Amino acid sequence: MFNAFAKTGTLLFTVLLVSCILSCGDVETVGTPESHEIKAIEEALRAWRTGYETEDVDAYMNVFWADGFRYVSDMGTPDDTTDDVTFDDIREERESAIRVFALYQDIEIELEEPPEVELNAERNRAEVRVHYRIQGFVADGVSLEGGYTGWYAEGDNLFIFELRDGEWRILEWVDEAFSEERIEALR
Repeated sequence: MFNAFAKTGTLLFTVLLVSCILSCGDVETVGTPESHEIKAIEEALRAWRTGYETEDVDAYMNVFWADGFRYVSDMGTPDDTTDDVTFDDIREERESAIRVFALYQDIEIELEEPPEVELNAERNRAEVRVHYRIQGFVADGVSLEGGYTGWYAEGDNLFIFELRDGEWRILEWVDEAFSEERIEALR
């Protein structure tokens, strides 16, 4: 009886060992490796966020192409065009950033990763969608209208990146901000 058990155990061990050996080898890749274009675009997106968070106007502005720049926001009210903001001049974006940096002492931006990147056939333009959350705080002892000490916004950004002279920068930026009601519903 013990002999039969030992033979069965040996056979089972041999089958398991052979199965393990046959299953060894190269591992299949998970997903596809990122292209160098996507990596460069993601790096430019990180530079956009870092420049804004550190309130470094020059670093922030360096992620945009001045020639052809456009910014559009419906301010979270897609049915109300009276509060829409559009900049067709990069100087307006610079002035806006300077005003925000002067008012808020601490700005935090969270971007969902990875962003959705869609390159065109020529691989010189890309539509990049990324969900964001941003908040800013005023200095101690200062308050905003209504007694608030900061603000919060959330939404989706659509960036049009363009490759020029080997460098990816933002050409167009559409801020699809969420309304207060939609933000509350997400919490």
